[in-house]
Amino acid sequence: MKIKLTEIIDALEEVNEGDCLDAYYNPSTKQIFYSNIAEYEDLNEDELDDLFCSSIPLPTKFEINEYRMMEEFIETIEDVKLYNQLQIAINGKGAFRRFKDTCINFEIIDDWYKFRDEKYKELALSWCKEYKIDWK
Repeated sequence: MKIKLTEIIDALEEVNEGDCLDAYYNPSTKQIFYSNIAEYEDLNEDELDDLFCSSIPLPTKFEINEYRMMEEFIETIEDVKLYNQLQIAINGKGAFRRFKDTCINFEIIDDWYKFRDEKYKELALSWCKEYKIDWK
C-alpha cells in the first residue's frame, strides 16, 4: 500500500497554514498524523515516544517557506509594472495578503495557485525520494 501524494501535499499545506505544529508519516500504518499532543491522551508516555520515534517528520513550515515561493513566482513575471507591484507587495507586515490582492487585481491569481501547487508537489516528491517513501 502506498501513500497518496495528495495526502502529503495536504499535510504540508496544513503545516504551513499553522493549524498544527508538525506532521509525521508513520510507515507502519502508512498514515500522516500531526503533533497535537492533546489528540493522543489515550497513549501512555512510552507509546507516545514509540509513535513519534517510529515516524518520519514531514517538512516544517520553515522548510516549506511559502514566502520564498512568492519570490520565485515574481521572478517568472515578465511585465515590469506587475513585477514591481509584486515586489512592493511582499515587503513588510501583511506581505501575504498584499501579494494575493495584487495577484487578484492583475488577474494572475490562478497562475500563482498553479505555481504554488507545483512547488508543494516538488517538495512532497523530494521528501518521498529522501525517505524512500512509495507514493501514488
